[in-house]
Amino acid sequence: MQPFRPRSQRGALPSLGTSYGTSVLGAPLLYHPATRGAAGNELIIAGTHGDETASVTALSCALRTIGPDARRHALVLAVNPDGCRFGLRANARGVDLNRNFPAANWQSGETVYRWTSAADARDVALATGDQAGSEPETQALCRLINDLRPAWVVSFHEPLACIEQAPPSPLAQTFRLPLVESVGYPTPGSFGSWCSDRGLPCITVELPAISADAATIDYLEAMVALLTDTDGATRN
Repeated sequence: MQPFRPRSQRGALPSLGTSYGTSVLGAPLLYHPATRGAAGNELIIAGTHGDETASVTALSCALRTIGPDARRHALVLAVNPDGCRFGLRANARGVDLNRNFPAANWQSGETVYRWTSAADARDVALATGDQAGSEPETQALCRLINDLRPAWVVSFHEPLACIEQAPPSPLAQTFRLPLVESVGYPTPGSFGSWCSDRGLPCITVELPAISADAATIDYLEAMVALLTDTDGATRN
């Protein structure tokens, strides 16, 4: 593996990535192709919800830390760039992208989420889309996965402080988070549901309620290990 870049040289990304589509507002949807390793390795995604950006920042820091040829897996830093720009859970049309995937369990109507991690109710309403897979961000990610045909997908969210995956792998130990079989509430039309329909293993990493600064301190080493696969972080 290439040595880590000196911290003084980590201010900018080596590349902004490759376009795989555009958002509702016309922002480029970008991914970083794997720079080494066999085809079929993992895809790592973050920023599906624009109010969950600690993992986006920590992954960006990890990407800027490693050598230019060290990344073994493809990476999407921001599935929902419009939401990240405006601090929205939804995309610019008010659709929760993680309830819009064309999974068998997709449901029309509204979905709800908590205003903050400390709120006592899931009472903030968002749309699930006019139909399954209606949003350009959803459609583009589905096409990208069809093209890349990854063996695994690792999807970052916040703030439940757990890892949802089956079958289990060392990723839970890498991030020092508890392993769960379910996040505890239904997620119709979620990215994980769509992956399950396809037989594509999806590991959902839920960071705790944490600032971007703290996430970079606490999880940079784990993010680097994931991007470079130095310790078999996703292998059984």
